Amino acid sequence: MLYLMVNSYHDYQIAAERASDKTLTLLMTTSLWAFLFGVLMEWKALYNIIFNKRIKLNWLLIPAVLLAIISFIPRVYWVKWFSNDIPFFIEMFLLPETQILLTAFSGLLFIRSIDGKQN
Repeated sequence: MLYLMVNSYHDYQIAAERASDKTLTLLMTTSLWAFLFGVLMEWKALYNIIFNKRIKLNWLLIPAVLLAIISFIPRVYWVKWFSNDIPFFIEMFLLPETQILLTAFSGLLFIRSIDGKQN
């Protein structure tokens, strides 16, 4: 999974140097791999959801979905929308490392939000 994510990001860097029109698709693919990596980090909960049908939604679903939506937006659009007046809380989405980490974290939160485990 990590190999696919790094490979997609490497392809994005090559496409960005060549000014290709595939850059947005490659950024979305990298975000998708990061989200799936976050989901697989909670493999026990995922196993219980799939095989034991232990599903119970909790309040973490709302921040997980919001963070996933925000982190899937490519960096190009953040710059286009905010131009030079980028707020400090949006700057974290301009760095590829933090965007990938937040996307993986949103996948982890998503699985935790639908796991029916009683704490």
